[in-house]
Amino acid sequence: MQMSPENQQISEDFCTSSDLWFAQSELQQLVVKAARGAGYCWSDAEEIGWAAAWLSKFGLPGGDFMLSLMQSNDLQAPRPATRCWKGNNHLLCPLRCGLALMDFAQLPEGLGVSSLVIESMMGLPCFLAFTARTARQIKHPLQIQWEDQFLFVNEDAQPSVAIDQVSMEFGKTVDVRITRSNSDMVSIETKNPQYCVRVSKQILEQLEAFAYQTLVPASDLSRLRAGGHDDPTS
Repeated sequence: MQMSPENQQISEDFCTSSDLWFAQSELQQLVVKAARGAGYCWSDAEEIGWAAAWLSKFGLPGGDFMLSLMQSNDLQAPRPATRCWKGNNHLLCPLRCGLALMDFAQLPEGLGVSSLVIESMMGLPCFLAFTARTARQIKHPLQIQWEDQFLFVNEDAQPSVAIDQVSMEFGKTVDVRITRSNSDMVSIETKNPQYCVRVSKQILEQLEAFAYQTLVPASDLSRLRAGGHDDPTS
């Protein structure tokens, strides 16, 4: 954890006294543990941590977004079906949608057809991180459309410059269309990535509260093993 990163020129007036600085990798690992503590399996938690770091790299509050979704009990997973994913009269969770997109990327229920529409999803920026991960996974650029906006992500998980226009869309419900894009259609304009992330003390405490759920309760046996005196033959 870094209080004053040397590779960024940040004035003292810009930071509040409760702000802390993290390297991208530190934020990623914290969110991984928090997601596991929130009930996600380890493999899904790893993807959620990557998504948080990806959002932060391009200037969006990845840790804040992920925490908000972990605290929500009203969002549900999609029902994958060919060409269109829906929920059961509830808003869809961008984390569950993103994880399912990666699982079904090459199948008819996913991107095995020309395009896929996901209806009534909240938290679009978080979902964008998973589309970037999917584009890298399938080695093919993707176009993401919602309302009158769109952006591209290429096979290197790099977004078009339009990523800066979606930061205020987090709390809005949208229908999203994901399409395999032709390479000559994609124009990527990557801004200077951010390698350090500012996290408020309040957000840190809430993420750590979830992360603590992964810890094993102390016992005589755990203390013995922690001291390096465990007999592997016992």
